Amino acid sequence: MTVAFDVYVGPLTLYYAGQWENLGQRYARQSGGTYHMIRTEGSDDRVTDLAVLRPALVEWRRQLNEALGSNIAEPLDWDEASSEYATGRPNWDGYIALRLWAAYAEHPDLMLPLHAGELEEDPAYRRSTAKAAGSSRFPHLIRSIEFWLPSPFEFTFKADAPNGDAVDFGSAATLLEHLQDLNDATWKADQATIAMWGMASPSPEAPFEQAAKYGFSTLLTLAKYACEKHMPMKLDY
Repeated sequence: MTVAFDVYVGPLTLYYAGQWENLGQRYARQSGGTYHMIRTEGSDDRVTDLAVLRPALVEWRRQLNEALGSNIAEPLDWDEASSEYATGRPNWDGYIALRLWAAYAEHPDLMLPLHAGELEEDPAYRRSTAKAAGSSRFPHLIRSIEFWLPSPFEFTFKADAPNGDAVDFGSAATLLEHLQDLNDATWKADQATIAMWGMASPSPEAPFEQAAKYGFSTLLTLAKYACEKHMPMKLDY
C-alpha cells in the first residue's frame, strides 16, 4: 500500500471539510476510476458544513494572532470564503530528499548519500537540527513544519492546529526565500529547468539528487502560489 503525501494550499475551511481533491483523487475522477483514501484518524465525526467550520477556523486564527502578538509584523489574514486552492504531491521520498539536500548544503564537508534515508539517522540532518548548532540556514524547510502561514516572519513555533494537535508552524514567504536561496547555492537552475524536474515523479530507487529536485519543483510551485494568493500551506498525509 502506498502512503500518499500531499501539500495543500488554500482556505482551511475547504481542507477540513474535505471539499478538495488531491492529485490522485483528481486523476481517478477524470479517468473514471476509484480512489480509496485511508486515514489514521477517524472521519465519521468530521464536520463538513462550511457554515459551521468557517467561523470556527476564523476564531482559531484570531486566537493564534493574539498569541503571536507583536512577534509578527503583519496579522494573519486570508480569505476563508475562497473556493480557490492548489495541491501538489512531492511524495515522501521527494520531500525527505529535499530537506536532506538543504541539510547537506549547510554541511558541504559531508559526503552526499546515494539515496535519501531516514531523517533522524542522517548526519547532516542531525547537525542542522541540533540545538547546539544554532540557527539553520533553511529552518522553514528543514524543520518538521506542518503549516506555513501567509505572513513573513523568520522564526518557527509550535501551537495547536485547528484539530487540536500541537504542530510546528512556519512562514510561506520565508519558505519561498529558503527554496530560492537553496537553488542559488546549489543547482542555480532556471525556471524552465525547475518545471521540468517536477513533470514526472521519480521511482523510490531514484538517486538522491533526482528525488530532491522533484520535491523542490513541487514545493516551490506551491510556495509561490501560497504567496501570490496569500493562503496557508499544509501537509496532508
